[in-house]
Parts: sequence; C-alpha cells; structure tokens
Amino acid sequence: MSPHATGSVYDETYYYYLEQLKTMQFDGKEDVLGITVDGDAVVVPYFGQPVRLAADGLKDAAGRRPDFSDCVVVCRYLIMCPLFESTQREWVAYRDFPDAGPLTVFWADTVEGPLARTFSGRVSALEKACDGVGGSVPDMDITCDLCRRFIPLPKMPLLLVFNDADEEFPASVSLLFEKRASTYLDAESQAILGHALSNRLLAAARD
Repeated sequence: MSPHATGSVYDETYYYYLEQLKTMQFDGKEDVLGITVDGDAVVVPYFGQPVRLAADGLKDAAGRRPDFSDCVVVCRYLIMCPLFESTQREWVAYRDFPDAGPLTVFWADTVEGPLARTFSGRVSALEKACDGVGGSVPDMDITCDLCRRFIPLPKMPLLLVFNDADEEFPASVSLLFEKRASTYLDAESQAILGHALSNRLLAAARD
C-alpha cells in the first residue's frame, strides 16, 4: 500500500474503519492500548507524535489526515483492542507469525532488504538515522553491530538488529516484533508498520 494512496478505494477503506470505530468505547482501555481519552476523542501516540481520532476522523498534530497507510495502522490498532494486555514479550521475527506467510517476501524485499543495502558499510549513518527516528539502546545483551528499539505504537515496539557486511556475508537487518504483536495488529498491518519504520530510517539517511 502506498503511503500516499488516494482515491475512492482507499477512501472507502478509511471510512469503513471509521464506521467500525464509531461503535467502540475506549474508556477503561487507556492502559491496554497506551492511549489517552480526551472527551469524545482518542489520542494515539504514533512514532512519537499524537494522532487524534474524533468524529471527523483521524488528524495528526498539524490537523491533517495522516497518510493512508498510517491511517490503516492506527485504525486497526484501535479496532483490534484486546480485553487485556498480553505479557508475551519475547522478540520474534515477522515470518514467525502464523498469518504472515503471504507477506514474508514483501517484508524481506521492502522492509529489511532496503535497510541492509542502504546501510552496508555505514553503521554510523544507521546509528544517526535511528537516533533521528527515536530509536533507543535496548537493555539486553545481543551480538551485532547495532541494535535499536523503537516504539511506533505504545504496545508495539520494534527491535532493529544490524550486522554489517564482512568477508563472508553481506549486511543484514532483522526487524523483530514482540510475540504479543499479533494481539494488537494483524499481519498486513504489522507489515505496513514495519515498512513505515523502514521508510523513516531511509528518509533520515537521505536528510
């Protein structure tokens, strides 16, 4: 899905999600989702910025509707709201989710692959890009050239593990989810979220 998609099909999808959300109540779900309820509106932190859901739809901090792909992720995150917060915090690869199968090629080709190619031999550039997108150093022992944790949605952290190229292997990137991620987003929305992070890192490198 193009992040800048417009047109009737995308609008239909967007308004379909809004219709579902109109019937949902989020009072009492603040801790489960990490959101804020502000009167009749719901505020969702998304890549460190507030996205507000109100009667007139989604609005970013500037008062504009977010890109379509971002709308999908935020809407699905709210729609899939679980009854309780899952405690499954183990890091797993995207391909390990049962319903990810059809999208694993997309994941490799458009999420992890471009990062590995772009930052091969450029660990410091990746580190700077991660800092620019809000990455933090995780409190864990892992053998790699760079590891950063991101929180694009409150209960949906992502872990980037980068190993630079050497004499035997090309550079590689693994973008991992917590096991509980499928409680909050379906596989397609997870793929969109990973793609959004990858694009932000690539854009930060260009800047």
